[in-house]
Amino acid sequence: MPETFRILLVDDSETVAGMLSYILESEGYATEIAGDGMGALRAAARRVPDLAVMAVRMPRLDGIQACRFLKSGEAGRNLPVILLTSQEAGAERMRAMRAGADRCLFRDASPETILSAVRELLQGKTPRPAADRDAGSGIPDDLDILSRVNGLLDARLFEADLVNEISRVGRELDDFESAVRAMSQLLRDLVPHESMGVVFSDGVHSESVIVVPGNAGEPLREAARGLAERILQETGVPFTPARMKWTVLEGKPSGGFPGVPCALVPAAVHPARAGTMVRGVLALFSAAGEAAPAGDVPLDAVLPHAFAILENAWSYRQITSMSETDGLTGLPNVRHFRDRIRMEHARARRYDESYAIIMLDIDHFKKVNDVYGHPVGDTVLRELASILKEAARETDLPARYGGEEFIVFMPRTGLVDVVTAGERLRKTVERKAFAAPSPLLRVTISIGIADFRPGFGGNEQDVIRRADQALYEAKRGGRNRVVCDQSPERCS
Repeated sequence: MPETFRILLVDDSETVAGMLSYILESEGYATEIAGDGMGALRAAARRVPDLAVMAVRMPRLDGIQACRFLKSGEAGRNLPVILLTSQEAGAERMRAMRAGADRCLFRDASPETILSAVRELLQGKTPRPAADRDAGSGIPDDLDILSRVNGLLDARLFEADLVNEISRVGRELDDFESAVRAMSQLLRDLVPHESMGVVFSDGVHSESVIVVPGNAGEPLREAARGLAERILQETGVPFTPARMKWTVLEGKPSGGFPGVPCALVPAAVHPARAGTMVRGVLALFSAAGEAAPAGDVPLDAVLPHAFAILENAWSYRQITSMSETDGLTGLPNVRHFRDRIRMEHARARRYDESYAIIMLDIDHFKKVNDVYGHPVGDTVLRELASILKEAARETDLPARYGGEEFIVFMPRTGLVDVVTAGERLRKTVERKAFAAPSPLLRVTISIGIADFRPGFGGNEQDVIRRADQALYEAKRGGRNRVVCDQSPERCS
């Protein structure tokens, strides 16, 4: 005779437990009744049931604690549990689900609702054999149960503390690279490792950030990158190798090994998924042969939370960058330029420093669009932007000012040097053959220059206006030339 499903009913009300037993046995299930959470755990130790239905509120040990206890054991990990709550919504229901309950029903739910949940949770399963016991040494007494429950609560509290520390990194550091370094150090304190790799992908942009010790040599950097590339392939992160952005950051020097290793192995890997898509990976790399176990650190909770914090910081940086960047040329846009020069002007006045503005415009650009079409015109703008990027110093700020007009901010630069730079830029553009249907497509630029020196009056907009006026003079004077501002207010 085939065995029937055994259901453990746990409720301190004999009336409720008896009613549930009658309903379930009428449907062919076998039932066992326990009056509280302690009795439920002892019953499960004698023989693991096929399903448990427990009230949340009970004396000595409530249903949420009993559920957490059952789910922590090897035999009870896959045990379906239905918790009956007196609250249709609220914190009690949330606590029940976080404890591992498979269903959380209202205690006054109809018999049909409870039977439907039981059938659904047992669908496709077979009854457990009669000899199936929970792993452990005999039937636990009350003291043993309470000790294990306290241990589980301590573990949850420790996990909550770790998650809170990880969240603090996200709250206190709004700079992406600083957040990555801080997260790497925090995770190194929890799980000793030599390098951390984290990869982000939004389906369009992909970036891999690797944190290595400050005393790391090139072999370790290459080993970390190679291992990150391998993990990308294995986990299925969508990326195009040629378009992947690689960033290497230096963390604190390594102190756990006598020498800086160059052979690495994965110590922990967390692929972050959105449905079936892998949107990123967080990996910790240890020296070969030195990988340290996580110990009591719940990596299955820590690593996903750490990745989520870093992904938020990365996404914020992406959004900020897009709001400050011209979509066609990749240069800063005019809004970002105006914000930056406002701060730079205030700094120059405070420290008695000079700066200069170069404004340039493509000569007869409308004719390029009319003859070759706007796609070719866009190519010319992009290639001119590349020339500006290559010519700019690290402290310079080139930007697209609008249409075919560009602007460059050059801090702490004298007028003679700026004119020299402008003339060099003009000649570079004049000699370049721009990508187009015809290899003979060439353009020229007109340039206007204005500077700010200590003692000048006015604000940054006055300097821009004077550079624009000089550009107008270059246009009026025949184009393809550099004109320096000589307005009276420059000497005021």
